Amino acid sequence: MKKWAKMFDENSTTVLTDMKGLTFLDAREDGVEVKVNSIEVQGTDGIILGPASFGPFSLVLRFFYKGVDTQDYKLMKQKLRGMLYRRTPFYIVHSDMPGKKYAVYCEENAITDVGHQSGEFEITFTVYKGYSESLYETDQFSLIDGKWQFESGLVPDNTIKYIHNRSLFDIFNGSQDTINPRHSHKMKIRVRLATETGFKIINKKTGDVFEYTGKLKANQSFIIDGGYAYKDEKRCGRQTNHGIITLAPGYNTFEVWGKISNFEIEFIFPFIYR
Repeated sequence: MKKWAKMFDENSTTVLTDMKGLTFLDAREDGVEVKVNSIEVQGTDGIILGPASFGPFSLVLRFFYKGVDTQDYKLMKQKLRGMLYRRTPFYIVHSDMPGKKYAVYCEENAITDVGHQSGEFEITFTVYKGYSESLYETDQFSLIDGKWQFESGLVPDNTIKYIHNRSLFDIFNGSQDTINPRHSHKMKIRVRLATETGFKIINKKTGDVFEYTGKLKANQSFIIDGGYAYKDEKRCGRQTNHGIITLAPGYNTFEVWGKISNFEIEFIFPFIYR
């Protein structure tokens, strides 16, 4: 099977290996940069550690191009240069890890000429988020389409789902890390229910609690987008406890409290990988 690599953004997709003569060789990810937040207190030994954060890392793709002649090879160099260096970031996906996408910008395109009409391209991208993501989000989840990678050591079962209509349910996070909106991780929670007194969403695994104290009709939309809550697309943080829901790796058991009816909840997020 032919190896491939493609780049895409919201507006377009380009399969790099559709270019005649260009062959994708391999890919590598450089090491993770851990940024430790610490405080040194005079008069005490050692340091006090805070939560660590992760810096960007490099993704390096290698290609080989065999041109028709010298002019063809020169045109290819110019074309690839124009495709890679953009004003805005984009995503990279490749066949060695087809279930992952990398949010990147191009840092370097090193070219080693092989004769006058061929060459090896080593393209270095900066993965600026500090992690890669699943190609799709959980609103497109399926175990049978082969488009999801699980790297947490758990074997997922066929009961995994992300839309529930019972007040006690599980959400599976196939990431290698906790999904945490405080770290700019993407997660939306869509809630449909009717209540006169509000409701609570509790992650029993992490202890996170989100509380809404207002009224809500079954035909109104309610979305928790990262750290912000929206009722009918308008911010309603004053009617909440400003709680933030996180998802630990693996199964997270949730419970929804309150006098509610017509209940449905959906979790939408990508898995993240270090």
